[in-house]
Amino acid sequence: MKIIGGLLILFLLLIPQFEPDNLREQDLILVTFKCESCKINNKFEVSGPTEFTMERVEFPFAKKMEPGQYEMTYWQNRVQQIHLPFSVNKKSGNIVIVKE
Repeated sequence: MKIIGGLLILFLLLIPQFEPDNLREQDLILVTFKCESCKINNKFEVSGPTEFTMERVEFPFAKKMEPGQYEMTYWQNRVQQIHLPFSVNKKSGNIVIVKE
């Protein structure tokens, strides 16, 4: 009976590691967003596997994101300045230049 209880506990501990949809912290990639000419009165939006919106962003900043294809939109003083696609993967430097 102790063996069955031990196996059940081991099974319950291992289940989360085998779920394919369970994204773990080590699967995330650090992405750095840089902008030399961006002002503080801004809005920054990213859509894709990881989505977020930020206002009054100070550059540069880094965020952990899932690998995949993304789109970024940047507004300054309520006027859209840029809308660009970018990708995040483990094989690149993952530095996104928002605006030069």
